[in-house]
Amino acid sequence: MAKETGSSDAALKLAADFPPASDAQWMKLLEKVLAGAPFEKKLVSKTYDGLSIRPLYTRADWPSANDPSGLPGGAPFVRGGTLLASAMNGWDIRQAHSHPDPATANTEILQDLENGVTSITLKLCPEGKNGVAVNSYADLARTLDGVMLDLAPVSLEGYPSLVFAAYLIKLLEKRGQMAAYAGNFGLDVLSVFAAKGRITSDPETARARVADLASYAAKHLPKARTYNVSSAVYHSAGASEAQELACVLASAVEYLRAMTDNGLDLEAAVQQIAFTITADADMFLSVAKIRALRKMWARVAEASGADNRSTPITALTAPRMMSRRDPWVNILRSTVACFSAGIAGADAVTVLPFDSALGVPSDLGRRIARNTQIVLQEESGLGKVIDPAGGAWMFETLTDELADKAWGFFQEIERQGGMMKALMAEFISAKIAAVQAERSKNLAKRKDALTGVSEFPNVHEAPVATAKTNAPKAAAGSAPALTLPETGRGKLTAAFVAAAETAPIASYVAALKGGTGASIPPLPNLRLAQDFEKLRDAADSYRQRPKVYLANLGTVADFTARATFAKNFYEAGGFEAISGAGGTDAAAVATDFKTSGARFAVIASTDAVYAEHAVNVVKALKDVGAGAVHLAGRGGELEAALKAAGVDDFIFIGCDVLGVLNALHARMGK
Repeated sequence: MAKETGSSDAALKLAADFPPASDAQWMKLLEKVLAGAPFEKKLVSKTYDGLSIRPLYTRADWPSANDPSGLPGGAPFVRGGTLLASAMNGWDIRQAHSHPDPATANTEILQDLENGVTSITLKLCPEGKNGVAVNSYADLARTLDGVMLDLAPVSLEGYPSLVFAAYLIKLLEKRGQMAAYAGNFGLDVLSVFAAKGRITSDPETARARVADLASYAAKHLPKARTYNVSSAVYHSAGASEAQELACVLASAVEYLRAMTDNGLDLEAAVQQIAFTITADADMFLSVAKIRALRKMWARVAEASGADNRSTPITALTAPRMMSRRDPWVNILRSTVACFSAGIAGADAVTVLPFDSALGVPSDLGRRIARNTQIVLQEESGLGKVIDPAGGAWMFETLTDELADKAWGFFQEIERQGGMMKALMAEFISAKIAAVQAERSKNLAKRKDALTGVSEFPNVHEAPVATAKTNAPKAAAGSAPALTLPETGRGKLTAAFVAAAETAPIASYVAALKGGTGASIPPLPNLRLAQDFEKLRDAADSYRQRPKVYLANLGTVADFTARATFAKNFYEAGGFEAISGAGGTDAAAVATDFKTSGARFAVIASTDAVYAEHAVNVVKALKDVGAGAVHLAGRGGELEAALKAAGVDDFIFIGCDVLGVLNALHARMGK
């Protein structure tokens, strides 16, 4: 008779009938499956920092398993900056706005706030090229008209940052919201220097002026933060995860020193710093990166003697991963990145619209971006679990290893004299360039695959409509002169705020100029897809789309695998692949090529068919005018004979796809 469900001895023991499995047993079974192939090569992936990601982790892989990282909200803050993290209300759903027209930007901001967005990143640019065209206090007031800044915090982004901050402070002052404002003035002079390659004043003056704003904010805006230390510029230049973390940490340390050097109390200085870190389609590393940053900053604060060791982290879905071709795939990339940020415990998340790489995002792009977060929060319940990655051996191990690697690079930056000196010595750019060179090779070989771009491209995709935007022109007239007081303890910022309603951007810029300034080669602003997209653009520019003929040999069973590979290969470069009917008659294949309208051909079949028919087919194709003939697969023993017959190149998994496609485009020019 079956025991009652509630009895104490009725517990279900799922593994009771199975002997315990050991790592050695698992490896022994695995060796059979691999059939002699090396485990490290087949099943262990390497990050650009040299860290290994293995297929299986156990308690033994995480040395801290017996000494866990405490509770959420406690040191070392790997598990989150607060006890409940986002479990009560979810993370802050942030949307970036950059429409150049202030009135249009205002309409879009209000629309987003009405539909689920809880805070705003406002990108500003006097010329309107990379943000809202704000040239005066009136422009900013128009942009934020009707926005309740005490309920929906705004994080500024743009240059000149000090001036935009002064305009926003004046707006808050006039509305009586100074004490309630919990946004960020978005200053990060080091990332601006890295991106633009220049600053108009000498470095010491620049850091002192920003510290002046921090002093003012600490006194008059108790909930606001001055610094938003962003990793986006380093990530977009090609940095590895450890380099990205080290750069933002070194920047934050430099700002901390600047604030305390200018008289701000340490605890107040720590309170002025927040971070924005990128999250991309690599879920494992995105989760580990956010968790590692909390741990590293807590260590810096502890070493500095600060009691406040947590700081808000905003996750930004990475601009580097966004593609212009088949931009709909960006929705998938951003969803993975947002999911990663959510389970890593980011305080706020900004999801870039799927069409952001094409220009100013559309209404549809913004709607999908905000709804991605709303669905993950409300329907998936992602924010209702506190630290879901906590205790997972893989995530914990990767977090510790990444933090150690990043800390080592941070120490290298410190040995250079800090982040500013490391930038000026081009130490940072050289280190990032070395990683980017390796990444470029992997992209070219499709080892790092880009869905919709280098893999599974659609050469006939319909273009996505983009918004036409024109930045309003700045009002004509002379800019009144400003006299700057001595920098320090908020005096400069107070003067800026006092003049905000009457002084345009030009007045501030003229007053801030002086000294020798500094310049470096700016860090590149890259996207992973850009090299393949250049080829697609070139193909689109021809009067007729260039074609490659798939010279399929033998039966369907013979040629399908390599023909499919070849079609994917050439269409990544914008060439339309025209499929041949098959067969082995060289004359028939040549005739079919001639009528296809293609300029180039690739032979696709099995090695056995190649051995019997490939040489004759190559000669026939060359005889009827094929500009280039490729063969899908490695030449092997036939390579010399195939080259002698006229084969120009061989395409196979691991070859330089980008190089082959560039060479074909060069032939198009001829």
